[in-house]
Amino acid sequence: MIVWLPIIVALALLLLGVPVSVALGVGAALALVESHTSLVIVGQQLFNGLNSTVLLAIPFYMYTGAVMERSGLADRLIDLAKALVGSFRGGLGMVDVVASMFFADISGSATADTAAIGSVMVPGLKKAGYSGPYSAALQSASGSLGLLFPPSISQIVYAYVAQISPAKLFAASLIPGIMVAFSFMVVNYLAALRFNYPRGDRFSFAQLGRALRGAAWALLAPVLILGGIFSGIVTPTEAGVVAGGYVTLVGFLVYRSLTLRSMGAVLVKTVRNTARVMFLLGSALILGLYLIREQVPQAVASHLGGVAHSPLLLLLLINVILLFAHTVLETIASIIVIVPVLLPLFGVAGVDLVYFGIILLVNSAIGINFPPVGFCLYIGASIAEVPLEAAARAILPFLAMLVVDLILVTLLPNLSLWLPSSSTSS
Repeated sequence: MIVWLPIIVALALLLLGVPVSVALGVGAALALVESHTSLVIVGQQLFNGLNSTVLLAIPFYMYTGAVMERSGLADRLIDLAKALVGSFRGGLGMVDVVASMFFADISGSATADTAAIGSVMVPGLKKAGYSGPYSAALQSASGSLGLLFPPSISQIVYAYVAQISPAKLFAASLIPGIMVAFSFMVVNYLAALRFNYPRGDRFSFAQLGRALRGAAWALLAPVLILGGIFSGIVTPTEAGVVAGGYVTLVGFLVYRSLTLRSMGAVLVKTVRNTARVMFLLGSALILGLYLIREQVPQAVASHLGGVAHSPLLLLLLINVILLFAHTVLETIASIIVIVPVLLPLFGVAGVDLVYFGIILLVNSAIGINFPPVGFCLYIGASIAEVPLEAAARAILPFLAMLVVDLILVTLLPNLSLWLPSSSTSS
């Protein structure tokens, strides 16, 4: 019974509306006290667990995303997306997806992506005739691409927990991320046909050229981040520092849209978002400490060992478990709590940890788009000013497509592993 105590307490607190981080931490701390464990160990675990140069990348990418939003660089990326895909049926919806891809390559955060792009796109979608619930659903789905494109903060945390190269995980996420984004565009196109959503302006090379010139400085940010990491010149953490400094200089000196006054708001937002992630990480680490002390990873490996001979069957079973887990755990919490439990089993089954990381992130994109976790959906519904229930109904086609994407990523490992293997061999 004691093994289930933190889960029972956490679920009870979640039903009362307590934040996930608080619910996990309180449940785990009570279980540790019940098992006569000194809470001094909790403080040591928190310090040792969060004292990592890999995790140091998180505030830098949070800062970069906040500067991009405040300085108007995100608006220029939207203009470029309009020039690229705005002429299709439902083109403005496709612009939302493409712009979110661009921003995801810089901000590293799904919620930042949803808020930054959504604050511009959702009012424009509604004005163009898209329904409020559909606008919220589209932005929520598009924002979740922040999980799947480097330098995703969730990818950084997973690489830290699984003790793998962040650069390899970044490379592995590119093809699945593009596939998911394309699948969202397909859903949007079908919705545009059904509801007669309008086309955008006719495609023009002159307009595309103007948009490229306007967004050139913004587009250099992901080039610096990914180019620096993949070439081995900088680590993911160092790339965050470079990106933050770069977008700050562009905001002040090139676009002249940043001021010393506005930097105060940027820093406050960075600290707030970083604190939220780190608090969640710390709470999940406490729960992880408890699970390890109770030898839960060994128990799980023992119970699932019967299917370890078939990695595919094992992954399909774990996908089902994760789908249920992501109804109550957001991505970072699920990584800290679940991944250490599964690592011994993956060692026996020979499951590549980079490959599983992509599976977990696509799986989590389903949870982040639907209540009760559904942070992206909450933000989208808030911006669109529609009831959460209406937005949840509108996002069902996107969730169905994400399930298809999840099956493909699981059945076709080379979708994730081809780029990392080719970059290693070269």
